[in-house]
Amino acid sequence: MKLYCALCGRPMEQAAVLIGTLPVGPVCARKAGLMLLSRRKTGLVFPVVRRRLAKPQCPQTHDLFEEQEAAI
Repeated sequence: MKLYCALCGRPMEQAAVLIGTLPVGPVCARKAGLMLLSRRKTGLVFPVVRRRLAKPQCPQTHDLFEEQEAAI
């Protein structure tokens, strides 16, 4: 199921805040100042717990530099 931003209608992976039950994307929430409002305990703007999405790695894609190991 794809989420769509309530303010601009763009598809998004995760919502940043909820206005009532409507999801708002991270860019629109920042521009509209909803991130600060969501930290307050009053009103209809609620924060959403952001989680990392595990994106599947395509088996046909090769590493750019195979001889180096990831430094992370």
